[in-house]
Amino acid sequence: MALRAPHGANAAGRQLPQAADARGKALEGGSSSALLSVLTLLKNMIGAGIFSLPIGLRLATPMPGLVILASIGIMSAVSYWMVGYCCLAWNVTSFRKLWHRTLGSKTAWVIDVTILGNGWFTLVGYLVLIGDFTTKSFGGLLGEGHLLARNRLIDQWVITVGLLLPLSLAQDLRRLAFTSVLGLGVTVYVVLLVLRDSWLNSPPEWGEDTVLAAWRMGSFEAIALYTHAFVAHYNAPKLYSELERPTALRWLIVVVVAYSLAFFVYASFALAGLRRFEGSVEGNVLKNYDMQISVLIAWLGMGFSIAFTYPIVFNSAREACVNLMTPMQEKILSSPRLQRLIASPRSQFGLRGRSLSLYNILGPRPEKPISQGKHNITTVVFVSMTAAVSSICTDVGLVNALAGSIMGCAVAFLFPSLLFFYTVRAQLGGRCSANDSLDSPLLDPYSKPTVAQASPSSRPFLQLSLIVSVFIMVAGIGFGVLGMVVALRGAGLDGNHG
Repeated sequence: MALRAPHGANAAGRQLPQAADARGKALEGGSSSALLSVLTLLKNMIGAGIFSLPIGLRLATPMPGLVILASIGIMSAVSYWMVGYCCLAWNVTSFRKLWHRTLGSKTAWVIDVTILGNGWFTLVGYLVLIGDFTTKSFGGLLGEGHLLARNRLIDQWVITVGLLLPLSLAQDLRRLAFTSVLGLGVTVYVVLLVLRDSWLNSPPEWGEDTVLAAWRMGSFEAIALYTHAFVAHYNAPKLYSELERPTALRWLIVVVVAYSLAFFVYASFALAGLRRFEGSVEGNVLKNYDMQISVLIAWLGMGFSIAFTYPIVFNSAREACVNLMTPMQEKILSSPRLQRLIASPRSQFGLRGRSLSLYNILGPRPEKPISQGKHNITTVVFVSMTAAVSSICTDVGLVNALAGSIMGCAVAFLFPSLLFFYTVRAQLGGRCSANDSLDSPLLDPYSKPTVAQASPSSRPFLQLSLIVSVFIMVAGIGFGVLGMVVALRGAGLDGNHG
């Protein structure tokens, strides 16, 4: 597909426009090979959500479940490609810049809300898994009758207060870089463990109570689980910017190969887990296993990996929370009425010119910065809230289903298709030119930022892609609503998916 790139780039070639800074200076591609980019995408995609895939097949029944898994994988791959395409068209290398160029800075808060929401569900899911793995591990190490093996609530709060909170309060997280490699290694071990156990110990035939193909409302909850497992769209701009020689063909190869491998791993793991445990499979398939050395290694490995990954995810969620709260606080502080209250004498309001209620809302005076104090308070409150919620909700399958329906569908389907729709519409409409400013968003009627224009040969493809983007957008909204309703209804009726 050909695009007319800014600054005299070859419109007939297959090379997509390179990234450029605000001054129009071309930025070279990164140094990551296509193979390394595929592995990076797989590492970001395959995580704790994989443990809930077997129950997704149980909810949807195996044959429709695999079809749904493939369909969600294809849609996620297409939307992931859309994010990269938009970055190529607008010459940007971050999701935030892409959003600003396309939808404007006034709606940038949506990004922080999304990061906060996605981080919230991820952290709650991590704590639920920590409760699962630590309880199982203590049972194997200390005996089933030990207090720590019988009370997951104590385990969760001990780990939270003794490990997660200190790590989350740390300013420098560079020492936790090893967790990425550790998590990938443990995940590979767990996948091989489940596949091997299923191969050796599954019954020769499906049980009489197992229905291989039937339409169930649980299919929508399965969609949410699968969507959560395929989400990696945050890193699409970064992955593109680091790709060596980012041509259209190389970008397409990276996305297709990575998502094809992910589908193969997911399908094999989900089918193996369901085949092994059938109707008794739980939201976290590792909870189905009895104590043995190989399983104990998996429990301990996942527990340590998740515990040391928690502060990394928490850091981005906390930053998003601060980004959302800062403008609100500035708006409150700029209110003339509150300025008069702040300046009032102590005899009238107390606490150095502030009433007790105002002090609680706004904190000390702005001229006395307490950034470290705010950092600590926000951390303690946020970590405690995730621990409290995970103490009540003990089914990681439900957490992943809600994460997939509420946040996953937005990140994987709604946002990419929305950004792609406006980008392609700008290209087809010729509203922007290479000589226009990059400083303002597309939807600003007084400016026209640079976007690579569509060549005549690419227009039919782009027109068809608009229809695809609208379909993905509508499907994402529908999947999200139905998945959330079915998941909550199932939790209310059954109390537990396992």
